Amino acid sequence: MVVYSAIHLLSTLANLHRGLGGAARDGGGPHGLRAARAGGHNHMRERTPRALAPPGQGGRLEAELKYTEQALGEADSSTHQLVIQTAKDPDVSLLHAGALLEHLKVVHAATRVTVHMYDIEWRLKDLCYSPSIPDFEGYHHIESIIDNVIPCAIITPLDCFWEGSKLLGPDYPIFVPHLKHKLQWTHLNPLEVLEEVKKLKFQFPLSTMEAYMKRAGITSAYMKKPCLDPTDPHCPDTAPNKKSGHIPDVAAELSHGCYGFAAAYMHWPEQLIVGGATRNSTSALRSARALQTVVQLMGEREMYEYWADHYKVHQIGWNQEKAAAVLDAWQRKFAAEVRKITTSGSVSSAYSFYPFSTSTLNDILGKFSEVSLKNIILGYMFMLIYVAITLIQWRDPIRSQAGVGIAGVLLLSITVAAGLGFCALLGIPFNASSTQIVPFLALGLGVQDMFLLTHTYVEQSGDVPREERTGLVLKKSGLSVLLASLCNVMAFLAAALLPIPAFRVFCLQAAILLLFNLGSILLVFPAMISLDLRRRSAARADLLCCLMPESPLPKKKVPERTKTRKNDKTHRADTTRQPLDPDVTANATKTCCLSISLTKWAKNQYAPFIMRPSVKVISMLALIAVILTSVWGATKVKDGLDLTDIVPENTDEHEFLTRQEKYFGFYNMYAVTQGNFEYPTNQKLLYEYHDQFVRIPNIIKNDNGGLTKFWLSLFRDWLLDLQVAFDKEVASGCITQEYWCKNASDEGILAYKLMVQTGHVDNPIDKSLIAAGHRLVDKEGIINPKAFYNYLSAWATNDALAYGASQGNLKPQPQRWIHSPEDVHLEIKKSSPLIYTQLPFYLSGLSDTDSIKTLIKSVRDLCLKYEAKGLPNFPSGIPFLFWEQYLYLRTSLLLALACALAAVFIAVMVLLLNAWAAVLVTLALVTLVLQLLGVMALLGVKLSAMPAVLLVLAIGRGVHFTVHLCLGFVTSIGCKRRRASLALESVLAPVVHGALAAALAASMLAASEFGFVARLFLRLLLSLVLLGLVDGLLFFPIILSILGPAAEVRPLEHPERLSTPSPKCSPIHPRKSSSGSGGGDKSSRTSKSAPRPCAPSLTTITEEPSSWHSSAHSVQSSMQSIVVQPEVVVETTTYNGSDSASGRSTPTKSSHGGAITTKVTATANIKVEVVTPSDRKSRRSYHYYDRRRDRDDDRDRDRERERDRDRDRDRDRDRDRDRDRERSRERDRRDRYRDERDHRASPRENGRDSGHESDSSRH
Repeated sequence: MVVYSAIHLLSTLANLHRGLGGAARDGGGPHGLRAARAGGHNHMRERTPRALAPPGQGGRLEAELKYTEQALGEADSSTHQLVIQTAKDPDVSLLHAGALLEHLKVVHAATRVTVHMYDIEWRLKDLCYSPSIPDFEGYHHIESIIDNVIPCAIITPLDCFWEGSKLLGPDYPIFVPHLKHKLQWTHLNPLEVLEEVKKLKFQFPLSTMEAYMKRAGITSAYMKKPCLDPTDPHCPDTAPNKKSGHIPDVAAELSHGCYGFAAAYMHWPEQLIVGGATRNSTSALRSARALQTVVQLMGEREMYEYWADHYKVHQIGWNQEKAAAVLDAWQRKFAAEVRKITTSGSVSSAYSFYPFSTSTLNDILGKFSEVSLKNIILGYMFMLIYVAITLIQWRDPIRSQAGVGIAGVLLLSITVAAGLGFCALLGIPFNASSTQIVPFLALGLGVQDMFLLTHTYVEQSGDVPREERTGLVLKKSGLSVLLASLCNVMAFLAAALLPIPAFRVFCLQAAILLLFNLGSILLVFPAMISLDLRRRSAARADLLCCLMPESPLPKKKVPERTKTRKNDKTHRADTTRQPLDPDVTANATKTCCLSISLTKWAKNQYAPFIMRPSVKVISMLALIAVILTSVWGATKVKDGLDLTDIVPENTDEHEFLTRQEKYFGFYNMYAVTQGNFEYPTNQKLLYEYHDQFVRIPNIIKNDNGGLTKFWLSLFRDWLLDLQVAFDKEVASGCITQEYWCKNASDEGILAYKLMVQTGHVDNPIDKSLIAAGHRLVDKEGIINPKAFYNYLSAWATNDALAYGASQGNLKPQPQRWIHSPEDVHLEIKKSSPLIYTQLPFYLSGLSDTDSIKTLIKSVRDLCLKYEAKGLPNFPSGIPFLFWEQYLYLRTSLLLALACALAAVFIAVMVLLLNAWAAVLVTLALVTLVLQLLGVMALLGVKLSAMPAVLLVLAIGRGVHFTVHLCLGFVTSIGCKRRRASLALESVLAPVVHGALAAALAASMLAASEFGFVARLFLRLLLSLVLLGLVDGLLFFPIILSILGPAAEVRPLEHPERLSTPSPKCSPIHPRKSSSGSGGGDKSSRTSKSAPRPCAPSLTTITEEPSSWHSSAHSVQSSMQSIVVQPEVVVETTTYNGSDSASGRSTPTKSSHGGAITTKVTATANIKVEVVTPSDRKSRRSYHYYDRRRDRDDDRDRDRERERDRDRDRDRDRDRDRDRDRERSRERDRRDRYRDERDHRASPRENGRDSGHESDSSRH
């Protein structure tokens, strides 16, 4: 939309020039389209990028623009060349002859440049707009002469003096037979030439030409204007100061503006040609700081159509592209000529001249909206370097994360490109914010989420299985990333409600890119972490993963606590295992990091420091002071946007716009009347509507304090002149009811033809109206309503100069009807009913946004008043297109901020299930927005659409500084002070790195050539990052430690940790005696029914490690139950010759020769009862995590049970084989023993043996 502010002057000039021309002719040739087309300003407006212009779709202004576009259609724009002159000493006035003569040198040299293209020499006369001339059918040679004499219309302060004629040419004086002098404006007096032609009695309608000159105010032209240099030999004798030789009073001559050669329609307002004026008590000019000259050229399409049928371009393949190339080349040469003559010493060094052209402005704005691949590539390269340096670990290349960080930045780069492509696919237009800000914004926000995941990844303990580490990273930090990103997206979507297209486009693109970033960070980046885990597991170095590290890391020294004993006979192993001590485990899993660690610094120095009572008090007082100061500063922020910010510095265009903005506050506007209104019968309402604008103080009045005439009043004046001529002819008898005489005047004949029009298509002519006393205009000044549109056709064609000067831009265009005195056909074509007309006004004194807003309110109230009276109308012009947004900008901004804050509140409350936490986060974001408004007031930044975008962006950025901290706070255990410290310890490093990354991304905007980006966005974004760090890492932790929400898990006994549980008693298994037959089998079954043996390990319960106490990343870790069931089952098998089956025993030589197997199984089972908070939400959160933990435990127990069953089956098979072998050996021994007893034993021995066996059986 800033382009409108840049061309507000140019649009005014288009209308001034357009006022010099009439309706475009149908015929070809140089005079055909030379007429300035009606609607020049609208041509320019429609060509301007719509996304930069008016507020919103569906609004009042959008409906007005749509109606205008439907009425006018697509049209071409005109182009302009401007030159501003200022004194190098700002206190020097330019209202003296010397300054104007220097101005003449520069402008004269610049307008005489030519370009040679396509074998044709192109000059200003071939490209400029000229006033239209009457159509003289049958006199084409005279038309050609007049067309060459009619000059380009140049708006310049030199038109107040004779020297202004030197700019008009023609370059080569025109020789006309029988005339005393060649025709050139430096010595041309049109009235004298007309009288001279009359004496020659040419066959030419001189009366028509005379009437044309009279209506246009073409009299003596420049011959009676004072000369700036009376000593100039070409200064005419008719100049008022020629004989006296006195220098004219320049201030007095310029006081009421200047007039061109057609004084009736070529009045240049003083505010347009003189800038930085000061006045005396009588409002007369006293001094001025700037002078301005403007040349209007045709647009490319108009130039193409103008020359399309001319023999001059028949051999070059003339098209619109070539017309544009010619225009562009001439404008560039014009500007180069101004610079050349300024630096060559041809003019005084006391003055500065600044050229400007529409084509140059379009180039600048086009470049401003282009994607700067160079800056984007450099920015992303710097981000890669920063991430690599931040995440690399030189001492431990295996645990380094530089590769993951670089891969993450590349992933974000691809995601941003994909998001922009998706925006283009959706048809979302690209503007300055899209190309200059969005790519860096998306990168900064994405890198911050990436840092949070990498920070969680690097702090994982080493005892977590590899396949579970990526899931654990997402488990701990995924919620933070999701919450922050969703808050950002919802904030931008809420801000898209603002009815400003540029604002809406920015917010929609930012929201889409953040959604793409969220998907890549949560779906693709974890896969990269998994790949990096495989690299680390393979002990390969970071970045150079194909190389193994030169020296392996020192192996962890683990105390040897494993002892294995083997039995010589059975080869069975008894194993006892114990885990490492917690301290040893913690030391083994420590990350090798740099000597300076943000996390350690936060834990050991920063968090204890800010939790001191004195620091809290000072910080809270400082916060209150900052908030009060920010509120005061927010009230001082003004609306508006400096035009010079969008143009690169140290250029002629920047200097020109600086002076133009400083010295000229000139604008134009239109009051547009619409269709569905009967113009012929409501002429009084139109006059009343027009006259009411005199009450608007900023509208420029004429010399009598009234308004300039509009199309209806000019139309009426033309008819009144015709009525006077008709009455004169009727009185002389030259015109009667039935005919006119040959000596009747052309005006009288035209009036007769108009008088007999009835306005009815079926009966168009009625001569009886002449005798009935019919009038073209009645006594009240009302045009005959019945024949209104017949008269309109005649006026638009036969008074083309007045029609064009009215700037009425009537739509549909009136029918063409050329009057010829010899034509006896009386019917005049009837034009179609009007649906669009314009009433032009010129505005001044609009130097700031507040004055323009006051004007807009006054005009809008006037338009609404007459809308209620039945006249459909609306205002149009640069002030309404560009500044009307400021009437509602603050209201719309408050609405967008409220929607964004509400979206953040809902997202935080839903995901954290904590309303008070959502309230604190929302209040922190409100504080951040207020602080940014205060910074805007401090830096002098005005509130416009782009700073409004940054205010909404502050909410998204502030989420990263507050939500992560709040999440860590509510999921920690302990008092508020301890939880604030733990949360600060866990998030400080990623938040700081993310903020530095965002600052680095914002600093890339400093490379922009546009001050608008480099100053406004860079300073505000860096301020936003700094304020976010201070609020998120200083004020917000202190507020949490004082007013923070309750923890999700609250321990019963100890305030800062969960209670250490007591081990559960082992179950008592009753011993079953084995007697009688089959005792061995029963003993075997008893062994199988014993409690399930586990892996032979013995766990020693120690104090909870400190790392477990300080865990604040997830609620789950603080809710898990630890089960340890110490239980010892001893199974002893004695092989000493007993036979349970028979109940007898036989002594052996070695009673200890049997195998004894001892199995010790210890299962630790500690049950910790955790009491959840009494509130429903926390209890619901606890049960959720408890159920999820139970599911995980069930899966673990199922896997362990399956492994135990496999081990049991193997052990049973081994035991069965051993038992079978033992039984076989026992049977052999019993058989041998029975045989020996039968043959050798005596009765006494048998008795002793029987007693011994009985004793053995009892044992």
